[in-house]
Amino acid sequence: MTQTTHMRFRIFKAKFKSMKIYITFRKLMQYLRALSINPAYFILPTILALLAALFEGLSMGLLIPTIKGIIGRDFNFIRELPILKDIVNLNPALLGKGNSAIFTFLIMLIFASAIAKSMLQYGSTVGLAYLGKSISNNLRKLIYNRYLSFGKLYFDQHNLGHLYSVLINFTGRVSGELVVLQSCLARVFLLLVYIVLMVAISWQLTLISISIFPILHFSVDWIIKRIRTTSQLYTEASLALSGKISNALSCIPLVKAYMHEEKEKEWFASASNRLGLLEWSFSKKSQAIAPLQEVITLLMLLIMVAATAFFVVKEKAGGLASYFVFFIVVRRAGSSFGIFNEISAGLGRASGYMAAILKVFDDKDKHFIAEGTTALKTFNANINFNHLSFSYPNREKVLKDVTFSIEKGKITAIVGPSGSGKTTLVNAIMRFYEVPPNMIMIDGMDIKEVTVKSLRELISLVSQETYLFNTTIRMNLTYGLNDDVSDEKIGEVMKKARLYDLVARLPFGLATEIGERGIKLSGGEKQRISIARAILKNSEILILDEATSSLDTATEHLIQEAISEMIRDKTAIVIAHRLSTIKNADKVVVLEDGRIIEQGKLQELLERRGRFFNYWEKQKFN
Repeated sequence: MTQTTHMRFRIFKAKFKSMKIYITFRKLMQYLRALSINPAYFILPTILALLAALFEGLSMGLLIPTIKGIIGRDFNFIRELPILKDIVNLNPALLGKGNSAIFTFLIMLIFASAIAKSMLQYGSTVGLAYLGKSISNNLRKLIYNRYLSFGKLYFDQHNLGHLYSVLINFTGRVSGELVVLQSCLARVFLLLVYIVLMVAISWQLTLISISIFPILHFSVDWIIKRIRTTSQLYTEASLALSGKISNALSCIPLVKAYMHEEKEKEWFASASNRLGLLEWSFSKKSQAIAPLQEVITLLMLLIMVAATAFFVVKEKAGGLASYFVFFIVVRRAGSSFGIFNEISAGLGRASGYMAAILKVFDDKDKHFIAEGTTALKTFNANINFNHLSFSYPNREKVLKDVTFSIEKGKITAIVGPSGSGKTTLVNAIMRFYEVPPNMIMIDGMDIKEVTVKSLRELISLVSQETYLFNTTIRMNLTYGLNDDVSDEKIGEVMKKARLYDLVARLPFGLATEIGERGIKLSGGEKQRISIARAILKNSEILILDEATSSLDTATEHLIQEAISEMIRDKTAIVIAHRLSTIKNADKVVVLEDGRIIEQGKLQELLERRGRFFNYWEKQKFN
């Protein structure tokens, strides 16, 4: 390759890389790699589409000698045609059978090519359909796995309706657009084949045809830019609507209690109307592309009709048969001239959804919990808090210089008013939230050095908010347990949690479905399932975060008996609002505004007659 040729090649390469279609393709590949989708999955449908385009070109090309023979009533000229003469030479007797035999032979070739093209096109389409479903399925699994890797703080800050929409709705839309883009590639192959045929028939007419392309391209590109903007607005409106649905339906008792149905209807109608207007705008702009292409293509055909008449009169071009096929090819190619705009439009439609999905895969504000390297097999001595301070993003400190110790085999009670930081302290122990190094030590090790799995295996948590799945009682009781649990074992635990009589009365027993978040159960019944689940886990450390807050006084006394038996020979951390539940505590830590204001044995704190004594006096008659 000479230096001049090499330079020209470099210039061509640079110009090609600056073309919009190349930039669009690069962007698509970046999306696929970011989402762990192997571009190689597109190879087989692409090959089938390419072969289908070649057979389409063959069937169109064979029309020229067929029509020419019909017009001239003589097919002997095919002896001189490339490829066809080689086929005829394989069967010399074909020409001797007359024009009818040759005509039949050509028709059969055209039909066979059309059948082959249709079969290959079908294979490509089926492959694309399978690919689309696979992409959607894999993408859902990737996003769901990604969700589960985020810290609890991420879910505290994000609307569940938004997360659901990204997981279910947006993945389907993106995979659908990727399939559309892949099918556009098949049309690119057809366009290339059509252009080759057009040049072979008449390069002059082909130049005239292609000269119309810039008009089509820039006209459609103007629409696509607006489609892209609408897509982004639609994505935002869709997320807002999902959030509104999630908020209203998850708090339906509150909506009804405050008679807010009409206001909710107005808010929903407003959000839905905005989404509807954007959908209409989106559809209006998208549907404008095809008519615009149709008008410009018709203009191109009319210009070519005039040009063809000129060439025929001046005898500067081929016969009528070639021109007839040229018009067929141009008509078919007309819809493909805007294919590059359609690819950009497809990416424009998908851009809003893709941006929301890609945001899931970046690491910003995901609040990951760093994995330690040391696996705890058992809890031996104590958990120490060394001047622990913690704050949520963009908020004041919730815990301020907290220092105390939790000893193995002892009951440590943490008390204080609402908002004092009690539950945040529990979340820090569980490593739901990340805290600075060396502020929480377990058996002399920084809690950050311990593997999350081994730490949480040592702890059973009963929180003030009961977490129950919309499944059976049995599944809720045994959730997270590695070994199969026998009905006998479950029965023993249910008796300890005062749950046995309730389950025995139910028609389906342990197989009873309890509804969304246990809606079919009372607050106390839900809490007893949570307590029974903790008993089944049988961990060395037990955390009770307002564990009896949903129980009536009679049930609370029953549960306290079960808890007393459950925490025997275990380390217990009891978060309590009702001070009557901590009478047996070995240590009491009093929190106010995130700070420890008192700590010691219960009797010692009462004798000091300080802040804890005031709390005790207010509740002693409860």
